[in-house]
Amino acid sequence: MQPWNERFPRLAQLHFAQWCYLLATVFFLLYLLLGADNSALAQIASVLLLLATAKEMWQRFAIWWHSLLGKACILIFYAIVLNFSFAYAESIVNGVIGVRPDVVPYSVNLAALLLAPAWTLIGSMLTLQFYSMLHLFKVMLLLMLRPLGVPSKHLLDDEEFPVWTLMARIIYLPVVTVILIFTLASYFNGHPEQFLNWGETTQQQNTPEALQKKIDEIKQREKELQPKGPHTKVPEFQVFIGDGYVMGDSGFKLPTMLWLNKLVASFNYHVESLSASSCKLTPPEHLVHINDYEVLVVTPDATQPVGYSYKVRVCDSPAFPVGVSGRALVPAPLTDQ
Repeated sequence: MQPWNERFPRLAQLHFAQWCYLLATVFFLLYLLLGADNSALAQIASVLLLLATAKEMWQRFAIWWHSLLGKACILIFYAIVLNFSFAYAESIVNGVIGVRPDVVPYSVNLAALLLAPAWTLIGSMLTLQFYSMLHLFKVMLLLMLRPLGVPSKHLLDDEEFPVWTLMARIIYLPVVTVILIFTLASYFNGHPEQFLNWGETTQQQNTPEALQKKIDEIKQREKELQPKGPHTKVPEFQVFIGDGYVMGDSGFKLPTMLWLNKLVASFNYHVESLSASSCKLTPPEHLVHINDYEVLVVTPDATQPVGYSYKVRVCDSPAFPVGVSGRALVPAPLTDQ
């Protein structure tokens, strides 16, 4: 029996991304034919599209890296991601502990590391949009040059089925963008099952109880945003994700990542804060030194959203004992007589 690669020599020349596009198309067609109950087929197709896009973007990344301009663009991209990650990480840590974040640098670093994938996904989506526009311009140029008799093979990649592959890239790039948006939303909400079980999650979200709960949450947010003065106006357009909103008439805002707040608070209590110090503390209290006279006391508290309560108080130590008024008795500075 003749091997399949000899019977179909052109199929044997397909590279990894082309096989992913082909298999993703087959799985999507099976999903449409068999019905929405077979959501696993759509999930497999989505993963294949992500693999194909990642493979092709990596090839472009390698090409750009070997040029001076490409290296500059890549470094600028990572600098932007790093800057936004650290800025938003400091904002998150400040909201958790209630004091300036530079007293807990390791918690800020942890938050920045966990925020970097989100900002990378946002940058990837913007890059994909530019990539899709570039391919659309490429196809338009190809169609305009052919009637003029100008050879246009140089516009296509050196691969089997170049036209079909180019059309697959153009058609599937918006689909990949939607997949990345779902991935980003599940990352912000801290629910990875929203990406792994889209079909089941969609069915659960479309139940009357879930819809009524969403309506009640939106009404509650509208009540909280009611105008408190004559010049206050409620935003008319809002896009909610989880417990925060992404976009509204007032501008752009990232959603509150409660799972990240809890993780930062737990890391700060168990790892970065001190369980023993010259300042007096009562277990299970931990503390972080703010300066020579003040400390940030961290106490487990189940009533708080992050599981811990934070309070600034005076350091009661043998060197600087706390007086009757609750203030540290700081010795007077020595002066020259």
